[in-house]
Order: sequence, then C-alpha cells, then structure tokens
Amino acid sequence: MELTERLERAEGEMIWALTQSTPQVLAALGISGQRIGKGVVVVMSNDSIDYWSRASGFGFDRPIDSALVGEILDTARAADARALNFHLAPEVLPANWSEICAEHGIVAGGTWVKAVREAGPVDPVPTDLRIGVIEPGEAATWSALQIEVFGIPKDQTDLLTAFASAPNVTAYGAWDGDTLVATGGLVIAGEVGECVSGTTLPPYRGRGAQSAILARRAEDAFAAGCRWVASETGKPGPGEHNSSLANMERVGFKVAYDRPIYRWKALTV
Repeated sequence: MELTERLERAEGEMIWALTQSTPQVLAALGISGQRIGKGVVVVMSNDSIDYWSRASGFGFDRPIDSALVGEILDTARAADARALNFHLAPEVLPANWSEICAEHGIVAGGTWVKAVREAGPVDPVPTDLRIGVIEPGEAATWSALQIEVFGIPKDQTDLLTAFASAPNVTAYGAWDGDTLVATGGLVIAGEVGECVSGTTLPPYRGRGAQSAILARRAEDAFAAGCRWVASETGKPGPGEHNSSLANMERVGFKVAYDRPIYRWKALTV
C-alpha cells in the first residue's frame, strides 16, 4: 500500500495546487481547500462542469467510515460545493462502502486507471515538433489551448494560467515553429511526479507530441529526485483505444490499478 499512498497523495497535491491561485481567481470560481488528516478536500463552487471539486488521499492515516465521509461532505457543503468527486484508491475502500454511499447519497461514476513508471533511463521519443518548458509569458496560450481542446468553460482560463506557475508545477509544450500545438504539466509532490494537462490540437495528433512531452516530464522528474512518475486517464472499454494510455505505455508506464470515481451532488444543484 505504500506506493499507492504515495500516488494518491501526489494526485491530491496536484488538485491542492488550484488553491494557490490568485485571489481574483479564487473568488471568481469559489475555490477553497481543507486538509482533513492527510487527505484534501478542494471545492470549486462555481464549476459548471462539476469536475474540479474533489476529496483525495483519504484512507491511509484513518480508515474510511461513515463518520469520515460525513466530515468530508460537511466541509464540501460549508464551501457551497455543487458536487464532490471522491478519488479513492480501491484498496482503502471498506467492505461496507456501498452502504456508506447509500447513506450519504454517493453514486459511482466512470472508472479511471492509475498508471505509474519507476525511475530509470527514458528512451527519447521521435517527433518533428519542438518540446520545451513554457515560459511565464506563454502561460495564457498554454491554458487557452487546453480550454479549446478539452472544451473547458472559458471562465476557467485564468485558473489554468495561474496553475502553470503554481509552486512545484512546471508547464510544458510542443511547438510547430512558433505555434504551440500541445501541452503537458508536471507537479512534483515528494518522490512522485504527477503528469497532467496533456492536450494536442487535432491537426497535430499522431506526430509524437504527447509521448515526447511525457518522456521529457519523466526525465525532469527523475532528475529532480522523483522515484516515480504517475498519471491518470479514463479506463477504455472492451475493444476501445485510449490514446492517452497508449502514450503512457509507450514511455514505460504500467497500469497500477483501476479506480472508480464516486460522486456526491448537492440537493440544490
């Protein structure tokens, strides 16, 4: 469970980085955070897609039970959460988890896969695009590309721009000449480098951008002393292809475990 705990805590620190945004962004999107033991609850009360509000990293220093879930939800309600997504490793879920979910109005959502790679030599990935670190003046372009590709509400542009310069975060890109065509991010949390924000403009897919950015992030994380790099993506169904997972596997990531996401919604939503 030690590696699982490290991976889950690193992801929790990635979402916690949202709380380090500018006061203007925090106020506009209603972002707040609370640490409960070693777990984190981050709420974005003005998130129309109900994606960012999360409870992460729980179940390692304190068993998950109805009382803890109630405390987490009380924190979410106090922050005016529209919804809260529980990102919990399957091995920390108690035997009566379904009963706890029924008691608190929590339902199962989609399933993500957690992928991880141990430190070691990283083979270069061929691409005709230039791979590098985003400079501060390019952060707004970096965030706008993700808004466009992911279909994220435009009112979250400033949030992603601030995230690019948050503590322990490095933003990456791939360029065709002077045009930014793909993005990635690396959050270093202890001995784990969390890889996030991977997007590529449709006309540039299939040219190795994401695999190359992923390889660069792994190299940089290991050079900074990380023992692992990790990332998450949706679990493909039978016969389906997930290009994000394929890119991870190309760079040496292996699936560590599947993780269903559970969601609570406020009655007023």
